[in-house]
Amino acid sequence: MALERRRVLCGVIVAAILVLVGLGVAAAAIERPNALDRRVDALSDRALLTRPATALVDGPRQVAARRRAHWTLPGWLLVQLFQALALFYLWNSGGAAALRDRLRRRFRSEWGVRFLFGAALALLARSAALLPSFYLYRVDRTMDLTTELTRVWGLFWIGHTLLAMAVAGIIAAVVLWLADRTHQWYLYTIVLILAASVGWSYASPYFQVPRTATARPISGMLGTQLEAMLTKAGFAGVPVLVEAVRNSSSGRAVAIGLGASRRILLTESFVAAATPGEVRYAVAYELGHLASGDLLSIALIEGGVIIVFAAIAIAIADRIRFRRDDDPLSRLTIVGALLAVVYIAAVPVRNSALRSYDLDADRYAVALTRDPAAAVRALVRTTDQRMLQVCPGTLATLFLDTAPSVGVRIAAINHVPNVCP
Repeated sequence: MALERRRVLCGVIVAAILVLVGLGVAAAAIERPNALDRRVDALSDRALLTRPATALVDGPRQVAARRRAHWTLPGWLLVQLFQALALFYLWNSGGAAALRDRLRRRFRSEWGVRFLFGAALALLARSAALLPSFYLYRVDRTMDLTTELTRVWGLFWIGHTLLAMAVAGIIAAVVLWLADRTHQWYLYTIVLILAASVGWSYASPYFQVPRTATARPISGMLGTQLEAMLTKAGFAGVPVLVEAVRNSSSGRAVAIGLGASRRILLTESFVAAATPGEVRYAVAYELGHLASGDLLSIALIEGGVIIVFAAIAIAIADRIRFRRDDDPLSRLTIVGALLAVVYIAAVPVRNSALRSYDLDADRYAVALTRDPAAAVRALVRTTDQRMLQVCPGTLATLFLDTAPSVGVRIAAINHVPNVCP
């Protein structure tokens, strides 16, 4: 088993390297500033404060954004359905029980068998969703929202798959071990889910901005203004650093670290394309999340949604008749299939619960900077660059959008009615 553990460790390390490489490439977009930036620069403050979002964004870009949403939603749904069908077929055909028996013949450790079984289920689910996942990549590639080559996307997919296998294996081994040890296993599982959600909430910002070894502080008048704003907000001493990334469409600040190690990151492409007011707004917006402790609140909401809908999937699985060759390990397959289906219903609940945090952060940022025109300009620029919909349809709002629509956010800032149909 020592050899098997070394192999698993090597797989996790390779997955982490590929994910980090993939995230850096996935952030690549078009060079900034560009023609879209120049169009936004030409908007007057009066227009930004008196006109609805539909009149501020680029029209042809909005047509493309609607087309992209229409193409993306079916692909997203197929990812979940293909995974559910593959796992259900594995269980219904007896393949899950056969896989379990094969693993138990080859490995003496029940912990190792459970880990490998969970990893195998994740591999099957990821493989089943390969075609719709590739389709979603091609949608973004066709829309020029990524410069990622197919071979790089493939490496990124492999990295995510290895990581998913490691996570699924650990979950299977730990949960079944707890079920063996105590009848209150679900209480410990809930605590572990919430702890993992909180941990990921604080770790994920590290992957939201491409990282370089040449981050520098913002200097000059803008640096002085940001320092004064941070002091006013109660975050004196938190540095604002610029990562030397010239081809990213990221239009936001990202806060990483805790306590004395906390810092706020921007990309060089965003600073080069945005006005000083937009940079101040982006930093203030992130401070709004920090001041309200939104990371913890969001983590608890996401963890709660996972717990509730996982409980629903387990309850449904318990009502499905056991096969003669079933045991708790093989039954993980049907639970996994139901989780993929239940996830479709969980996403709208999660998205709806998270939307108010962006509006609160907008209000905080506008109050701190006293520059609503810059806030609107920043949202218009991000909308054009990332091809977001100002007026998303109902299905796109339910399944694809974790934030309020740009039309809603701009209407809340400039107090002009949202004219979306």
